[in-house]
Amino acid sequence: MKKNYFIIAGALLLLVIGWGVYKYNKPHAGITDQKTDYTLTAADLFNSFQKDESAANKKYLGKVIEVKGMISVIQAGSGNTNIQIDASPMGGVNCSFANVDERTLKTLKKGDALTVKGRCTGFLMDVTLVDCVLVE
Repeated sequence: MKKNYFIIAGALLLLVIGWGVYKYNKPHAGITDQKTDYTLTAADLFNSFQKDESAANKKYLGKVIEVKGMISVIQAGSGNTNIQIDASPMGGVNCSFANVDERTLKTLKKGDALTVKGRCTGFLMDVTLVDCVLVE
């Protein structure tokens, strides 16, 4: 009887380990192919958080948003690039890119019009979008 318990426990342990290995090795789901929940300007997105942050969190948090605006700052780091889109004198939309083609990055400069698609993670001093991709 005890032998059956060990066999069942071993099978369950192998199942849990297999599930863990699958989840660990599963590739990151990018948002390129995901449906856009909202399309708006950087100023409109920033102003909605500025006016009522809790209502904006309920509406935009975790959603895929397409934002249009002008580049105010480009910060290229090792493996990560942040582009700030100007929204108002008080702040803007901070877009975090994991992979940006170097040739594309060299063509971008301050003042260029840009459309970015990313997932909203909230509002600190700026609205933050992560997993961003450039929209052509």
